[in-house]
Amino acid sequence: MDYIDLKYALAKKGYTLTRVAEELGLFGPQSVQQVLARKYISGRVEKHVSDITGIPLEKLFPDRYQAIPKNSRSAPNVRVLDKRATATRKTKNHSTEKKS
Repeated sequence: MDYIDLKYALAKKGYTLTRVAEELGLFGPQSVQQVLARKYISGRVEKHVSDITGIPLEKLFPDRYQAIPKNSRSAPNVRVLDKRATATRKTKNHSTEKKS
């Protein structure tokens, strides 16, 4: 979605850039405008806009957020491999210490 679409989605819910900025305690609406125009990155502003509009982050900011498939198992496998690598390193360190 581009800046105009995001601003319109907020307006449909009764929000202005100023109101969003005030709710987040930001200096002014320019901060929100820069995030919506993708000139500045703020996960907090992006999440708040998503919560207000009810539109997922993946649709609001597709260049920053990618939808993760529900059947994706890549993340748990990576963690398991990391634990195994750590355990292997510890075992090797202990075996070399015993020999010395």
